[in-house]
Order: sequence, then structure tokens, then C-alpha cells
Amino acid sequence: MLKTYINTIPYTKFILITDSLENRNIKLFNYVLKQHLDQNNKIQYCVFEGVFQNKVRDYSTHVNVNLHNFVSSPTHGGQNIEALEELTNTTTSADIIVIDSLANAILLHGLPSIYRILNILKNTKTIKQVIAVLHQDLLLEEFNQSVVYFKNLSTLSIEFQPKFLSDLPRLKYQYKKSGGKTISEVEEYRFENDNLITNKVTKPDPSQLIDNSTSKIPNPEELSTFRIGLTDEEKLSRDKVILPYLPSASEEKPEEGGKIFYKFDEVDDWDEEDPDDDLDI
Repeated sequence: MLKTYINTIPYTKFILITDSLENRNIKLFNYVLKQHLDQNNKIQYCVFEGVFQNKVRDYSTHVNVNLHNFVSSPTHGGQNIEALEELTNTTTSADIIVIDSLANAILLHGLPSIYRILNILKNTKTIKQVIAVLHQDLLLEEFNQSVVYFKNLSTLSIEFQPKFLSDLPRLKYQYKKSGGKTISEVEEYRFENDNLITNKVTKPDPSQLIDNSTSKIPNPEELSTFRIGLTDEEKLSRDKVILPYLPSASEEKPEEGGKIFYKFDEVDDWDEEDPDDDLDI
């Protein structure tokens, strides 16, 4: 279960959360942070998106959260990218490094620089865990392959997926154990009072998928507000009715061939003389 891999101590070293505009849920990111705040872990929060002052307001009550301004330029109070690498020298064994937008960091400072720094942070013993969010739809086409690089670097990669045959959204994760074994699962998830609940998704039965995809003929009785069909008694009575335009069982079959019958009217003038007598033929 994903919840177990997130909360297992010692923590997995690098959590990568990959999302997009269509499939995104900030609650998972907040849930991971909350687990560390509940354990009084010190968080070094590197802000690469949004308004820095808003982050200051949101975490003003959390004394264990140190915010680092990478969203503003150095001339406006922001920090340069070297400050992110310097965290390896200033952190303690209980520090958690958080990067809220890898996509913005890559666009600002380049893929090679960000990948190198993340690799250093991941392998620094004084850092307990690195948490990064990658909005893959913000990346330029030339950086699309970078998603694979960071997934390979991570020890727990989480990716949001759309709903499928259910009302609950899905997420796909890959967890790498210290021994090298990799576990990949797809789970449905929901939140109840900030508590993460996941259920493993089993492979659907192909025959069930076919039945669900086949359009069913609607029942007219379900589409009307009054009764349309007949009861069994009404059907039996209907079958007993003899219709005049249908042949009965006792009626003789007509002879083959055609016949012409002519019935004289009372005003008909029938002349037995030859009508062509005056023609001399």
C-alpha cells in the first residue's frame, strides 16, 4: 500500500510526485508534508512556483519549516541555484528537502544542473528525504524525456492517472527497496479528513469489459410514466381475437390460376348482334 511506503521509517530517500493539469491533487503533496510535520522533522521548503509571500503566510505557524525563495530573482530577494546545492552543507540528519516545482526549476536553470543537484541531495547522508513535484505538462517538448530521468533517480515515484470504471481517481507508483527489488502498483485513492486511503486495483475481467461496452436496448417501460406493456392475461386475450383479414384454419385454399367474374348491372344494355356486322368482314 502506498501509505505504508510513504510512512515507513527509515524514509525512502527520494519521493517524486508527477502530475499534470488534468490529473492533479495537491492533497497528496500536503499529506506527505503533514507526516513530517507531525514527526517534528525540519523541512527546507524550496519555493519555485506561486507567490513566495503566500507561502510565508501559509506556513507562518510552522516553526520547523524554513522557506527558500527561488521563485523571485536575486535582485528581488530571491536565491540563486547555488543556494539549493549549499543545503547539503547546512542540513542536519532530520532535514527534509522539498521542491514544489521541478518543471520551473528546469526551465530556469536547465536540466543538467537540476538533475546533478538532485542526485547530490539524494546521496547526502544528512538529508533524511527529498520530496519533489514535477508538473510534466509544463515542460517543453525537449525536456519530456526528463520525466524518465527523474523517475529512475527516485526511490518512490507517484503518478496521477484518470478515473477508469470507477468514481475514484487512480495513482500509479513504483517503490524501490534498498535491496534493489521494485514494486509497481496501481491504486484508487481518496482522502477522509486528511487521511489517505488507497485500494489496490485488480485487473478487470475482459468479458465484463465487453458487456459494459455493449449498448443495451432501452426498455420502453422505463422511459414512460405510464404502463405500455401487457400482462400475461391481456396477452392471452389478445391471441384469442380473430382478425377478419387473416385466413382461418377451416378456410379452403384457393385454386391456382386467375378468374374474371362480371356481374351485369340493371341498366346494362346487352346486344347479341355482331357489332362489326356493318363492316362486311
